[in-house]
Amino acid sequence: MLLLSTSINTLAYAESTEDVIKYRKDIMKSLGNHISVIAANLKGKVSINEDILTHSKSIFLTFSSFNITKTFPENSGPSNSPNTKSLDNIWYEKEIFSDAMKNSIEKAQNLVLAAESNNKENIAKSLGALGKTCGSCHKKFRKKKN
Repeated sequence: MLLLSTSINTLAYAESTEDVIKYRKDIMKSLGNHISVIAANLKGKVSINEDILTHSKSIFLTFSSFNITKTFPENSGPSNSPNTKSLDNIWYEKEIFSDAMKNSIEKAQNLVLAAESNNKENIAKSLGALGKTCGSCHKKFRKKKN
């Protein structure tokens, strides 16, 4: 009975490559959505400025909690799935990829500080700096969009 229970638990917690890829895509989409909310406020498309700090903190928290090893495991690159936009160099340039993520964390923290000041010019500069880190990482480590 214990063996059967252990086997069922192992199956229930087994991760497939496709599930990990979907998971990391969902994380990236959530980051993009938070950035879009802040940008909409800064551009005057909406005027819900109290949301800027909350979404800035969400971006920082998401980047800070990102576990690269688990979110980008060795078996989840383009040779393992057609559903990933990740490039193989993520896995053979791990240190560069890790440094890029650390840079994003730093820029996200700066965004929170700017949002706390409630100075829209500083928020816009910080959001732009964060966007550059995202873009440089995507340029180096993600397939180009068609």
